[in-house]
Amino acid sequence: RTFLQNNRMSEEQYTDRLRDQYLTFALQKIFANGSIPDTQVAQFARSVAAARTIRLAVADESAFAGKVAVNDAELQKFYRANQKAYRQQQAVKYQYLLLSPKILAERESVSDAEIEAAYNAAKGSLKPTRRVSHILIEAPKSADAATREKARAEAEKIAAEAKAHPEQFAEIAKRSSQDVGSAANGGDLGEIAQDGKVGSKALEDAAFALNKGEVSGVVESDFGYHILRVTDIADVSLAAQKDSIRSSLQAKKAQQEYNTQREALSEAVFSARDKLQPAAQQFGLTVQTQNEWVTRANAGSLKIPAAVVEALLSGDVFSKKLNSAAINVDGETWFIRPTETRAESTETFEQAKSRVEERFKLAESRRLALEYAKNLQKELAVGNNPAVAWSPVVQVEPLKMRQVLSDDAYLAFMQAVPKNGKPAYAVLDLPIAPQLMEVQSIQTINNPEALANAKRQLAQEMGENLIQSYLESLAVTVKTEQGIEKVSGE
Repeated sequence: RTFLQNNRMSEEQYTDRLRDQYLTFALQKIFANGSIPDTQVAQFARSVAAARTIRLAVADESAFAGKVAVNDAELQKFYRANQKAYRQQQAVKYQYLLLSPKILAERESVSDAEIEAAYNAAKGSLKPTRRVSHILIEAPKSADAATREKARAEAEKIAAEAKAHPEQFAEIAKRSSQDVGSAANGGDLGEIAQDGKVGSKALEDAAFALNKGEVSGVVESDFGYHILRVTDIADVSLAAQKDSIRSSLQAKKAQQEYNTQREALSEAVFSARDKLQPAAQQFGLTVQTQNEWVTRANAGSLKIPAAVVEALLSGDVFSKKLNSAAINVDGETWFIRPTETRAESTETFEQAKSRVEERFKLAESRRLALEYAKNLQKELAVGNNPAVAWSPVVQVEPLKMRQVLSDDAYLAFMQAVPKNGKPAYAVLDLPIAPQLMEVQSIQTINNPEALANAKRQLAQEMGENLIQSYLESLAVTVKTEQGIEKVSGE
């Protein structure tokens, strides 16, 4: 009933959903139960699960850097093909003022008389609290007498140990408490008050009868048997609460002052449209500066609020370097003014030439390294024996390789199948560098369990493909209309 209520569903609707699900499962099972030849299963298992014995040779791009011919014609061609890489985003450097209740609170003075008056006003609602740790031996009320008696005896034994060594209570709790949530923290339950929220009056009464550091006897609750220790007692006297009350009164005064100053500061900032310093001096604030170019892309990493970024890069604030209106961010107010601006543009070839040349050399070095690896592959494929710096031989599994290779590299890896006792070769265009791979052998799978798993996986995939094809065929033959679904008023 709770599930149906939470999902706003009637029992009939839920039954219909189950019926549809079971129908889908049944169709899938029918489609998947087609005959799959053992040779196909073995081939499938070999491709997805059989380990390959391989070794690799890296085509080091740096070795080809000296062979890259550089001239302006090639650089300009490369620049035109990759012009997006030299596009500069709109950017700004800026100054800002920050008006914050937190900053104002530090300036507010609070007298002892104000603190005492606030304490007297709140004294009636101040409830003493205690930080409590416990050890629980579970024995719910529903347990039989023998079970509860056994649990109590265990609790009595632990209580005796804890009383004898109260300083070891946390270690005893980690070892003995059956309350998994608190046991890891030495039995710590946090602060509690005598307000009924603990869920057991007996526990509250026992906790508030202890002095700091004392350990209780065995206390019974609906959950079982507890041993308690009070680790701290909150002091609710005026002396103990004084600093907290002072901070609270400062924050309250600061919020009132903030609301007043915000309007006045807005007027001062607006009066001097192209400078923040006069308003800063009038209100005792500091003009702060951001000297790094800020774009929409890097603003997050610089921890600049989105509203501030939008104001910086918009309208007259950006184009004329004028002061912004007040910007509200998480209870604080910002005023900003750009000091330098940079419109969105594409660097010219001359401006970007040094970086164009650097990227061109890297791209050409990689192309030459890839070309070298492919030439080695061709030589090895026809039986030649070129000098290759191979890595040690290792075994790899296709499923694990699938997780680390791109689609193209994985396809090349899977297509390298040794034949007639001879290795197969593939070139993997990997991000770190092109690599030549030699596949020496592919393991044969004779494990019945592995073959059975492969058959189930293959059957499921074939079934899903058949169902998808069936649905696509229905979409062609059955006329459907797109529109707004009618919703009943029920």
